[in-house]
Amino acid sequence: MLDDRRFPKMHLDLQRLLLVISYGEQVYPRVKEKCSSKEWFSGEDIVSLEELIGRLRRLKENVGFIANRVTAVQAGLDSWQSEQINRKLYYLSFLSIVFLPLSVITGVFGMNVGGVPWTNQREEELKDGFRNVMLLCVAMLVFVLLCFLFPTLYSQLMAWRRRRAMRRSWSINCRSFVKRGTGGVDRNGRGGAGYLRLY
Repeated sequence: MLDDRRFPKMHLDLQRLLLVISYGEQVYPRVKEKCSSKEWFSGEDIVSLEELIGRLRRLKENVGFIANRVTAVQAGLDSWQSEQINRKLYYLSFLSIVFLPLSVITGVFGMNVGGVPWTNQREEELKDGFRNVMLLCVAMLVFVLLCFLFPTLYSQLMAWRRRRAMRRSWSINCRSFVKRGTGGVDRNGRGGAGYLRLY
C-alpha cells in the first residue's frame, strides 16, 4: 500500500466526491425552493427532494468521516515508515562509528608526505613533513571545535568577513570617473579631454 501510494489516491478521490456531494447539497435546496412555488410540481416530488437532500447530507458526513480515517491511516503509515528509516539510519551511523577510527588511521598513514612513522624514511629534508601536516590538521580541528563550541566566535568571524567585503566594494566603487568636456578646464588649470575622478 505504501509502494502503490494507494491511500493518497484514495484521499484525492474522496475529496473529489465530497466536492460533488457539496455541490449537490447546495443545488437541490434551491431546486426545491423554486419548484415548490410552481403549480405543476406535486407534493410527492417535494418530499422526494427533501429525502434526496437528507440523503446527500448523510452521505457527505459519511464520506467526510471516511476521508478523515484515510488521512489518519496515512499519517500512521508515514510515521511507521519514518520510524523504519530512522532505525536503519541508526544502524548505519553505528557502523560508521565503528569504521571511523579505521578510516582515520588509514588516512593518516596513507598521506604522501615524508617522515611518516614506521616507513624507514631516512632523508633529512623530508622528515618534518608528517609532523607539519599533523600540526596543521590539529590546528584546523581546534578551530572547527571552537567555532562549534562558541557560536559567537563564528558569528564575529562572519561579521568581520562581511565588513571587509563591504569596505572592499566601497573602495572599488569610490574610484569612479566622469568624462571631461572637450573645452573644459580642470581644477589645476589644465584643459582638454580626459577623465575626472569623483571622490
